[in-house]
Amino acid sequence: MPLYDFECVGCGKRHEMVFPVDKCPESVRCPVCEEPAVKIIAVGHGGAFCDSGVDVPWLASARKVLQPDHERPIETRQEYNRYLKERNIIAAG
Repeated sequence: MPLYDFECVGCGKRHEMVFPVDKCPESVRCPVCEEPAVKIIAVGHGGAFCDSGVDVPWLASARKVLQPDHERPIETRQEYNRYLKERNIIAAG
């Protein structure tokens, strides 16, 4: 069964949850504060969470869409998430 990551819009905490592929909701209740937590990434069964640009194949295309040429390129998933939050593209935690 796939492992899904959810990030709380209230407290910003991340939680991993397992759901069947055809029954994964887009949001769940945060087990810490009960606010909505939205699905942020899915990792298949046996997968691993990797953070480098090499392990995150979509990162290069995301950089092209989001970043002006003069900015230092986003190199990890963590930097990508921080970039989105700092620019209010996603809710800050």
